[in-house]
Amino acid sequence: MRSTRIALGLGVVVLVAFMLVIAIGIHGAASPVIAVLALGGLIACGNLLYGKHSHGAAAAARVRPAQQAQNRAIDEAHERARLERAQAQERERAQQGRERAPRRRREGSR
Repeated sequence: MRSTRIALGLGVVVLVAFMLVIAIGIHGAASPVIAVLALGGLIACGNLLYGKHSHGAAAAARVRPAQQAQNRAIDEAHERARLERAQAQERERAQQGRERAPRRRREGSR
């Protein structure tokens, strides 16, 4: 975690330095102030939108009982269908077993 923060900090410093060099070279001395304020605003907005304690993160992590109930109902329906198929296959096997079994003759009848 520490190395990630260091890399992020260095990346921001390099980006700001690059923006300052470009802005001073193209427009003059007032542009770097605008560029730094714009960058700060973008970073702040990004943290608000996608940060650890943002409303968006809380919404993504929230448990949705209605969706869980729907998923549970679908799972139960699939399980019932699987059990019904298994029972139908067993009945079919039993039926085929009765048809294939040789019939015994009764002793004394002929």
